[in-house]
Amino acid sequence: MNKSYNQIEDFLDGNLIGKELSIFISQKELDKELAKEIELRFEVNELIKDNGFFELREKLELQRNESYVNSSIIKFRKDLFKTWHFAAASFALILVVGGLWYILSNKPYSTEKLVSKYYKPAHPLLQVRSAEIKSDDALATAFKYYKDNDFNSALKYFNSLENQMTAKFYSGVCFIELEQYDDAIESFTAVINDNDNLFVEQANWYLGLIYLMDNQKNKAIEQFEKISKDENYYTSQAKEILKYLN
Repeated sequence: MNKSYNQIEDFLDGNLIGKELSIFISQKELDKELAKEIELRFEVNELIKDNGFFELREKLELQRNESYVNSSIIKFRKDLFKTWHFAAASFALILVVGGLWYILSNKPYSTEKLVSKYYKPAHPLLQVRSAEIKSDDALATAFKYYKDNDFNSALKYFNSLENQMTAKFYSGVCFIELEQYDDAIESFTAVINDNDNLFVEQANWYLGLIYLMDNQKNKAIEQFEKISKDENYYTSQAKEILKYLN
């Protein structure tokens, strides 16, 4: 390429004017290699400018433009500056990418993200104890509404079976979906205290998630620590959550 480093930088800095600018633009249109070099240096300059190197770049430009005793020293200085130019750009890129990685990898999960990752409403269950199915079609009707995400209607039927732990557990899930957290806590606590039903482990898990949803971090930590010490389906997930909370 015949165009010097100075001309390209002068062009990018807006220092070429008049006939000199017209000639340079014409040659840029004809010389693909020159056009690529200009584009590359423009991108590098922007990267350097964005990352606090612009002031240093100006100082080095002043030094580079000083007169020297012979042309070999001048050439050496230009080559050195060019090398620094790309090294600085590479360093800037490392700072940007590395800094972004550090921020993302160390940024704690928000409560919303944790809940979104770990919470799912319980699947409707129809295979319940025969003792609990005596109450005509109330439970089946409740599950019908539950499957349709009509949680208010489902609650009416679940609450009519308040002494059944199946109904009590699913009423807790309905309360979560309706963001009635105090009522959900009451429902799951009743299931846990009963301790003679199929839903104790799930109730403990949902109780921890409710504390997260309700911004009760200390209670959430206490609940997930309790779950993490048990050997059940939720143990590993509780340990994962604790890593984000502690």
